[in-house]
Amino acid sequence: MFNPSLTPDQIFEFLDLGYLKIELSEALLGKDFAARMFERAQSAYTGADQTPQPGKRILHIADEGVDSLPEVRQLLSSRELNGALTSLLGRDFYRYQHSFIHRSDTVDQSFHKDSPLPWGTKGGIRSHKLEWAMAFYYPQDTTVALGPTEILPGTQYWNVDRLGSGNTKGEDRLGLEFDRGNVGSSSDLELRDKLLQAQWQSLDKCTEPLKLEVNAGTIVLVHFDLFHRGTRMNCEGERYMFKFWFTRTSEPEFAVRAKSASYQPQDFRREPIVSEIGSWMNLASNENQDGNELGDGAFHGVATSEPQRMYRAYRYARQNDECLVDEACSGIESTRRAAVYALATRSHLAKKAIPRLLDSDDVQDQQSAMFLIGECCRIDQPMVASAIDMTRNKEGDVARAAIIALGKMKRRQQSPMPERAHNALVDCLLEVLLAAQRHSSHRQLAYLSLLSFASDGHNALGPAHVARIEAAKNAETDKYARSTGNEVLARVDRVRLASSS
Repeated sequence: MFNPSLTPDQIFEFLDLGYLKIELSEALLGKDFAARMFERAQSAYTGADQTPQPGKRILHIADEGVDSLPEVRQLLSSRELNGALTSLLGRDFYRYQHSFIHRSDTVDQSFHKDSPLPWGTKGGIRSHKLEWAMAFYYPQDTTVALGPTEILPGTQYWNVDRLGSGNTKGEDRLGLEFDRGNVGSSSDLELRDKLLQAQWQSLDKCTEPLKLEVNAGTIVLVHFDLFHRGTRMNCEGERYMFKFWFTRTSEPEFAVRAKSASYQPQDFRREPIVSEIGSWMNLASNENQDGNELGDGAFHGVATSEPQRMYRAYRYARQNDECLVDEACSGIESTRRAAVYALATRSHLAKKAIPRLLDSDDVQDQQSAMFLIGECCRIDQPMVASAIDMTRNKEGDVARAAIIALGKMKRRQQSPMPERAHNALVDCLLEVLLAAQRHSSHRQLAYLSLLSFASDGHNALGPAHVARIEAAKNAETDKYARSTGNEVLARVDRVRLASSS
């Protein structure tokens, strides 16, 4: 277990911009560490390029093929990385067992957010709270010519409509037509650049893309929901990047509030969001309650862009304005999205919207209700029954959101509760694990939710539950679900040992 290493200002910078560069110590890893990582990446791609079968090719550059490298194990145990992740995600964060080595080439990616689960698989609604982060490790000096990662700073809080877009996968993308037309590999570089500019401007004209130029041996921590892309190479050479995923499994620890952080968001439209998340993380800040108002009426009047809608909604939340309840139930995707995020910061208002959203036949309304239950409801409240019902009787987006909600409610449990209520949630998640017809995404999420149950000392998982989890894990065909199942059982053992010592 590592101690937090980031200052409050660094954490606020990450919450604001969505990324943070960390220089790793050569003294700890060795002066030739970056060079060895570069050679490992080269060898991995040599093996992949010599393997004709796509299913086997990927094994060289992803997951087990990456995790088996001794240098990767050394990197993942480094003090700087773990101290920073502890600051952002808590002491018991979990590394999700998906990793990948990216190699630049002549192709441009479109701007996108990674899918919440590996290989384009859907998860639930992306939370504005800091739940997931990625680590990008660069084993070589990375210049613009070498095709660096390009990000849209601060866009982790903005998103796009999915309904009717034809985007059925887990990623959120700004350039669906760009991808469908294979524009990224077009010989017309001017066309590529024109359409890429149109992508980010369609989201927010006030946000400027940033290409991550870094020194060899640098880690960039990236908010999981930040819009980013791989850029094309314009020179001879090779550029690699190792990518790893991490997730929170507990609520932020209460900390004695020290001196307020001096950091202020670089875009005032993010200020109310960053302030709310910082407060949730028990960070003290110089909060500007009055803020600034957008001249084009983002707060007083109609908001015409995603950043404006979010700014406006969070300002209404500060005023406890019940108009957010109506906007959450408006049936308009962009309006609902902003209102639901803002309602998640005001549980008394969220609980007025949840019954109306549950009564709707709209899948997005039902999914939003599950999201708000997970963000705002306690494990002993009547609305929990709705999450259990949706987990058992719904499929797709609604069921995934309900499974996540069960884990989040458990995570916020502050004291022991009646075993009957506790066991109802555990039994529901175990049904997901043991239901043969359930999609692997449901099982992946169920194990992630069970991490909160496994680490809890108030209502420990009993022997019967542990036996069922072990049986499900042993029969599991999805490697990501199985690896998280192993972690659930390991945490159960740690709690048991701690309680007996």
